[in-house]
Amino acid sequence: MSLRASEIPLKGAREKSVLAVLGAGCWGTTLASLQAENFDQVNLFTPEDDVCEEISRSRTNTRYLDDLVIPESVTAYTDIQDACTGASVIVLAVPSHVVREVARGLMGMSLDQAAVVIATKGLETNTGKLSLEVWREEAATSGRKGPRDAMVLSGPNLAREIGRGVPAVSVLAGLCTNELASTRGLLSHRLLTLFCHHDPLGVQAAGALKNVYAVGCGIASGLSWGDNLMGAIIWRGLEETASFAEALGGHPSSMMTPAGIGDFVTTCTSPLSRNHDLGRILAGSGGPAEGVRGVREGAQTAQEASRRAHALGLELTLLEAVWSVMTGAEGPRAIMEAACHPGPPEGRAEGRTRFGSAHQRMSALGLRPGVVPE
Repeated sequence: MSLRASEIPLKGAREKSVLAVLGAGCWGTTLASLQAENFDQVNLFTPEDDVCEEISRSRTNTRYLDDLVIPESVTAYTDIQDACTGASVIVLAVPSHVVREVARGLMGMSLDQAAVVIATKGLETNTGKLSLEVWREEAATSGRKGPRDAMVLSGPNLAREIGRGVPAVSVLAGLCTNELASTRGLLSHRLLTLFCHHDPLGVQAAGALKNVYAVGCGIASGLSWGDNLMGAIIWRGLEETASFAEALGGHPSSMMTPAGIGDFVTTCTSPLSRNHDLGRILAGSGGPAEGVRGVREGAQTAQEASRRAHALGLELTLLEAVWSVMTGAEGPRAIMEAACHPGPPEGRAEGRTRFGSAHQRMSALGLRPGVVPE
């Protein structure tokens, strides 16, 4: 069991522990409030002046969350450099389409001692790149000597449930075992159990694409197609995401972690999921789209994933069907057909062995698939 930062015995004076959370949407605000128990100070960056002012004045963020009281130790900033000053950990919780801008800003700061954790789920507009890929690309072109790689935080984490005190689990994925362990020790919380994992690309792929399939499940729910069909969408979505992750250099077995199947089930079935809600709206069974607060990454991710899949030579039949229905090119039944009759026979046979073959390859390399609790 890991200690929270506030529980670590002290020998004499120590530096003030500071966390910077970049992005004050549902998840960023919830993470900042949660981590106020672990850090002496939490700096929350938002580019929105009115959100910053409300947090400072009334300790609320009603644009994204109705009933969360933000602790006094959380300080809101509209200047990203001020928010990152003194931080030992920086968490990116901004929408995927601004990750590159934020990464470039961070590369220009003296933050060599700060661990960077990406909590964003989605693909970059026009490139279809994962946020970790964007980070690595900016690090490579920044001119800085040896910038640290970022870690990834992902899992079934509905912000409103955690804000109500309901516990959750998540995966912290990265390539440096020591940094993973130390960062896990800092961020672990009684409401957020963290598991270390070796495959940040696979974890990010799962976190991004599951939003698309959640829209498909929302459409199925809105049309009363039943739970069997939603189960088929989740199964096929995991298969397609495993193919996508593997093509990017990730491990298909990451689909069997909380960041994979756990996040898929939660996002695809929960009425608290913004992307599931978007699907119900598209099916004519929900309220107006304006009523879905916060970012719905599924809408952007569907288009970008489709483009990237084509570039990688992949056929993601169900994802293409969801995107076609979202654009109005096809009717909702296309989703049902893609989930129940997924592609040519050889594609189905490959899908049945995908997780197993990945497990065998990793075992041959001496790697342990799955999450590592210590």
